Amino acid sequence: MKKYHLLILILAMIFGLTLINNTDASANTPTIFLHGYSGTHRSTDGLIRAAEKQADATKAMTINVQSSGKLDIKGTLKSKTKRPLIQINFINNHAKSSTQAKWITDALQLLQSKYHVKQYNVVAHSMGNVSFFQAVAQNVTKLPTLKKYVILAGPFNGVMGRNDAANKNKLLAHYQPKIYFDGYQQLLDSSQYFPKDVKILNIYGDLNDGTRSDGRVTVQSALSINYLLYQKPDTIKNIKMNGIQHSGLHNSNRVNQKWIKFLW
Repeated sequence: MKKYHLLILILAMIFGLTLINNTDASANTPTIFLHGYSGTHRSTDGLIRAAEKQADATKAMTINVQSSGKLDIKGTLKSKTKRPLIQINFINNHAKSSTQAKWITDALQLLQSKYHVKQYNVVAHSMGNVSFFQAVAQNVTKLPTLKKYVILAGPFNGVMGRNDAANKNKLLAHYQPKIYFDGYQQLLDSSQYFPKDVKILNIYGDLNDGTRSDGRVTVQSALSINYLLYQKPDTIKNIKMNGIQHSGLHNSNRVNQKWIKFLW
């Protein structure tokens, strides 16, 4: 009986230490915020404030990417900082997604080499998602481990007013778009390299005005991420936010509650 109790005690101690270590790792995992095309720091300021208020997170660093690609760092990462937040801003916010993908890769590699970041989360709005997807899929073995990924209004297959339009496209089985707009085939070709164990929360808007869109990104475009990753089951959770327009998705208490609960 004494041996049995001793075994239970040892197992409890091991489990407890494992739980503490996992909790610490999760608490110290930095979360990176990315804005979209034409966006600025204002696109993610509200998201960061919400995380600070609702999740006891701390904004630790800002990375301003100059038009030359130079990374200007403000702040630092400390091991004791709880739920550190990192804001990445593109000074040239009209750069091509492939260019922004290169900048994101450079920033992640800097965080890995200089600040010893081993894993991270991401919250991205609009076109920032396309750039981020490209960066990770093309450089997955050279980057820290992506743990959780929050997509806000991701235009993975078209943007209204550019190539997509209200009710122009539709989804087939497995969320496959009937029409592939510019860039989607490239994302599809590289999607096999996107890491398998990432948990993804895909939040998109529908104005319920007949356009099946948030005014900028159609529902099919936002949901087409599922086809890119359909061979990775249970990876993505989709949440539709009724009545919220494109920029409103990064400025909504309802949306904030969803992604904050998902991350922490």
